[in-house]
Amino acid sequence: MSQSTLMLGRSVPAEREPSRLLKVLSVLGQRFAASQQARADRMVRPYLARMPETDLKALGFSATEITQLRKERHLPVVRWV
Repeated sequence: MSQSTLMLGRSVPAEREPSRLLKVLSVLGQRFAASQQARADRMVRPYLARMPETDLKALGFSATEITQLRKERHLPVVRWV
């Protein structure tokens, strides 16, 4: 079946480039998400640093990542989260 048959003779509108406002909002949204992820990582690292190595490996951490986590094991744990 041809494309024109599927569209019943109608043409497909050309894709428009997103407006400048949408681009700016997209960038702002990506930056906000990245900052929230960094904040979450900072809060979780002290907890992860105290976990046994077998559990960290089961979560998918490599040996180098585990050594990096161990450097932060003496950071205070946030108790009000």
